[in-house]
Amino acid sequence: MKKATSTGLIVLFIMFLASCAPPLSIKAGSATAESLARLLPKTALGVIAIDVHRAMATPSVSKMLQNPQAKQKYDEFAKLAGIDPMKDVYFVVMGLTATPNATGQEGGVIVNLKYNKDTFLATMKEKAPEFQSESYNGVAIYSNLDGAETKQTTRAAFLDDSNILFGSEAGVKGIIDVHQKKAESVMKNAAMAGILKSVDKAAMAWGAFSIPPDLIKKGAESIPQLKVLEGVTAVTISFDYRLSKFIADIRTAGGTKEQNTSLASTLNGLKGLGAMMGGQEPALADLLNGIEISSGQDFVRLYVSVSEDVMDKLGKAAQAKAEDFMKKKKDAPAEEKPEVKK
Repeated sequence: MKKATSTGLIVLFIMFLASCAPPLSIKAGSATAESLARLLPKTALGVIAIDVHRAMATPSVSKMLQNPQAKQKYDEFAKLAGIDPMKDVYFVVMGLTATPNATGQEGGVIVNLKYNKDTFLATMKEKAPEFQSESYNGVAIYSNLDGAETKQTTRAAFLDDSNILFGSEAGVKGIIDVHQKKAESVMKNAAMAGILKSVDKAAMAWGAFSIPPDLIKKGAESIPQLKVLEGVTAVTISFDYRLSKFIADIRTAGGTKEQNTSLASTLNGLKGLGAMMGGQEPALADLLNGIEISSGQDFVRLYVSVSEDVMDKLGKAAQAKAEDFMKKKKDAPAEEKPEVKK
C-alpha cells in the first residue's frame, strides 16, 4: 500500500512539473525552428526551416558582402525594411500543404524577426499604395502587395510582434488558426511527426517531406526514370556548416532493401556520369569526391562534405561560365529577319 502511494505521488509530481514547464517560445531571440514549425497546420506535407542568424554569420555571406553591388543591395533592403538581416532575422520556416499545381504551391512561410510594424506598413503604403486588407479572426491579411493588375495569390500578415507570415491564402490562414488554437498542428499529423523526429533539427537548415505514393506513380507515368523512386515515402534533408566544411545529409525512407539498393546504384551512376562530364573542372571533381551514397533495409543516404575552398572555386567557375555565356550571346550576330514578299 505504501509503495503504491509513493508511486502515485511521483506520477503527480511529474505531471505538476510538466504543467509548470514554459511553452515553446516563438519570440524572436528565444524561438527555435522546431517551436515555429509547430505553428504549421496538420495538413502540411513538407516543412523547411532555415536558421538565418547562423547562415548570415558564415564566411560565405561575409565574402559575398565584400562585393560592392551585393553590399549596395543589402544596404538598400535594410533601409527599406528598417531591419538588418544579419542581426534582426532569426528563422524562416515554410510549410507546404499541397503538391504544386497549375495555380501554384499551397503553403505558408513564417519569418521570425525583430521588426517595427509601423515601418513595414509605411513601406507597403509607399511601394504598393493599392494593397488591400481583410480581417481574419482579428488578424489583418494583406494582398495586392506589388500593386499589379493581375490576380495575385500571395498573402501576408503580422502574426505578432516577432513573426510575419506570407504565402497562399489557405497557408496564411492555416498558421493563424494553429496559433489561435483553432486548428491542430503538423505535430498531430502522425506521418509528418515521425519524419520530423528523424531529421537533424540542430542543423543550419533542414527539411522533412512526406511523399504521397500517387505522386511518384503519376510522375513515373510521364517520366519513366522516376520509377526508381517507387517505395520512397519520405525525404529528410539537413544542411550545415561545421569546421570550415559545408555538409548536406539527404535521406529517403521507405521501400524494400532491393528498391533502395537500386536507387543507390542509380545515384552512384549519375555521380560517375558527372565525373566524366566534368573532368575538365577540378572543383567539380572535388565536389563529387565528397559525395557518399549508401543504402539499407529501408533507406538511401546521400552524404556530402565539401570544404569552403571547394565551394569558393565552384562559385567562381560558375560565375566565369555565366559571364562567358553572356559574352557569346552579346557577340552573336543578330538573327536575320526573313524578307517579306510584297
